Amino acid sequence: MRPIALLISLYFPPEPGGGSITAWNRALILHKIGYTVVVLCGFPSYPTGKVTNPTYKGKLFHVEKIDDITLIRLRLLPLKSKDYFRRFILFINFIFLSFMYMPKILRISTKISLVYALAPILFSSFIGYIYSKITKSFYVYEVSALWPEELIASRKSLHFIVLSFGKILAKISYTVPDMIVVISEFAAKYLANNYRPKVMIYALPIGVEPTRFPTKSKESSRKELIEKEIFPADLDNKFIVLYAGIITKITNVENLVFAAEVLRDDDDIAFLIVGEGEEKARLEEMKLTRKLDNLFFLPFQDSAYVPHIISSADACVVPLSPDPIYDATIPTKFFDYLACHKPQIGICGEELAMIINSHKIGLTVKDGEIDKLVDVILSLKNSPTLVSSMEQNSHALLQEFSISTLASKFNDVLNEEILKKKNSKNVHHLTF
Repeated sequence: MRPIALLISLYFPPEPGGGSITAWNRALILHKIGYTVVVLCGFPSYPTGKVTNPTYKGKLFHVEKIDDITLIRLRLLPLKSKDYFRRFILFINFIFLSFMYMPKILRISTKISLVYALAPILFSSFIGYIYSKITKSFYVYEVSALWPEELIASRKSLHFIVLSFGKILAKISYTVPDMIVVISEFAAKYLANNYRPKVMIYALPIGVEPTRFPTKSKESSRKELIEKEIFPADLDNKFIVLYAGIITKITNVENLVFAAEVLRDDDDIAFLIVGEGEEKARLEEMKLTRKLDNLFFLPFQDSAYVPHIISSADACVVPLSPDPIYDATIPTKFFDYLACHKPQIGICGEELAMIINSHKIGLTVKDGEIDKLVDVILSLKNSPTLVSSMEQNSHALLQEFSISTLASKFNDVLNEEILKKKNSKNVHHLTF
C-alpha cells in the first residue's frame, strides 16, 4: 500500500507556464518515489481566467485522474493573471476554497503521510501547514521563487510596503515546514544566509521528463507546424532563434527585439517569440513601429506542440532579469530546451550561466549586451560544428536533470528527514 502525498499547487497542466510544469514534475517525482499522489489545484484557467473545457461546465469542485495522479480541482474567480493585485485576489480565493472544502478534500485523500506545498508562493506555506497539522503528516514547503524579494525587484514602487510586511511573512513561512525545497543552489544559500530556517534546505531542480520530448528532426517539426498553420511558411528555411514562455519585465524578452532590429537585413535569421504576458503588447508595438519583418509572435500553444516548436528551432533563448535576486532562478524553459538538445543562449548570470558555460551547451551574455547577443547568434548560425557539439553535450547533460535521477536523490534525503522527525518525537516522548 503506497503512502499518500497531498501536493498543493494553484497551477497544474494543461495550463501553460512554469508553475504548471513545476507542479507536474513534482507530482511525477513523488509518484516515482512510492507515493500515491493527490493534487489540490484550480480548474485550468491560467492565464486568461476562463475555464473553456466543457468537462468543468457548471462545476465548482471536480475530481479527475491524469495517469496515476488524482486531481482535486477548485473553481477560482474568473480573473486574468494580469497584475499583482488580481493574482493576490486569486491567491486569497485559493486559500479560502482550500479551507472551505477541507473536509471533502480530506475524505477523498484519505490518510495523508506527506504534504507538499508549492503554489501560490508564501500563501501555500500556510495552507500546507494547516493540512499537515490536521493529518499529522510530514510537511515539505517548496520555495520556487524568493518572495518578497522578487516582487520588490519587479515593482520598485511597492518596495516599502512589501519590505515592511513581506519579509516577516516569509520568515514565518520558513518556520512551519519540516523541510524546505528550492530550485537552485543559489536559492538554498540565499535562504540559509538571510532567513536561517532551522530545517533542512534542499536544492531540487525543476528537471524534465525526457519522454515528454520525443526526438524530432528540425525539418519534420517545421513541416508539421506549417501544415497545421501554427507556423507561417516564411519560417521554413530560416535560422530560428526561439523564446518560448511568459513575456514579462522579469524575462526581458525585449533583448530579442533589439537583436532582431540589428539583424533585420540578414534574410536567413528569424526571431520567434511564443507565449503571453504583460509585456507582449508593448513588444508587438515595437515590432510594428520598427518594421521588423524578421520577428514573429505566437500565442501559447497546446502542450502537445511544445516539443515540435522547440525542435524546430536552431537556438533557444533563456533571458532573465539582471536583478541579482534572479540569479537563484533556473526556469522550466531551460530544461525543456535541454530535453530537445538545443543550443541555448543565456541572457543571464550566476548559476544558470555557469551550467550553460561549464557544460558547453550554449553561450551566455548579460542583459542589454545586444552587440554580444548578435555575435552569439551569428556564431551559432555560421558554425554547424559548434551547434552539433552543443547538441551532443545537451544530450549528455539531460540525464543529470531527468525526473528519474532527481527523484532518486530526493528520495534518499526525504526519507532521512522523515526518520529524523520520527526519532525526535520518540526522544521527546521518552524525555516526557
